[in-house]
Amino acid sequence: MSLSILNNKETILYPNSQFERRVILQYYLDNDIEIDKEERKILLKCIAVEPESIGIIGCLLNDKTHLNTLRLAIGSMNKSNSKLANLATKYLEELSIEKADNYYYVEKDFDEFTDIEKDVESVYNIVYFPY
Repeated sequence: MSLSILNNKETILYPNSQFERRVILQYYLDNDIEIDKEERKILLKCIAVEPESIGIIGCLLNDKTHLNTLRLAIGSMNKSNSKLANLATKYLEELSIEKADNYYYVEKDFDEFTDIEKDVESVYNIVYFPY
């Protein structure tokens, strides 16, 4: 199996391919592979509900959007993947979790959330506010 996001677009985008998707994403993270424009487009469409994959997607995208800030916040809390946690924490240094959190809780109406935003925001709440 080729571990390319581009060659495994369906695996990345298919909701029930969590394990296979994480293997591919972890390969990119472990090998410090930078994504290209086409891979970025695929990751921006990816609906993931597992915290580790969400965090890795945040690191691979490494953009400054509110959504990606929440992805990185999720990644920074990962206990079993130190590379993910450290990289997400590093990328968060220039960002404000508080601003991203405020955007999704105050400024943007829940009815306007995309499916991706709903999933990331839901996992963020579980990871950051477990009780």
